[in-house]
Amino acid sequence: MLSDSRGTQGRVISQCSICGRTEALFDLPETIEKFCWGCSADFATIIVLIDAIDSATLAGVSTDDLKSELCDISRRMLDRSQSA
Repeated sequence: MLSDSRGTQGRVISQCSICGRTEALFDLPETIEKFCWGCSADFATIIVLIDAIDSATLAGVSTDDLKSELCDISRRMLDRSQSA
């Protein structure tokens, strides 16, 4: 197992595929990219939101709140990548 000075075990310290920060990286299922903690959480949430938007659209339910949350998360990820 790898370990860095912060005691992070089993994680590779490298650049995040989204924001470019050099941190411990995490894998998400069915992706080849590696993400920092913040981006991995946001990316996973986006995947769930897209599925929820699709399901709500098919059911004829309003998707305004889901789309608003998706925009907020996307904006946060963009801000993170521009500040890295």
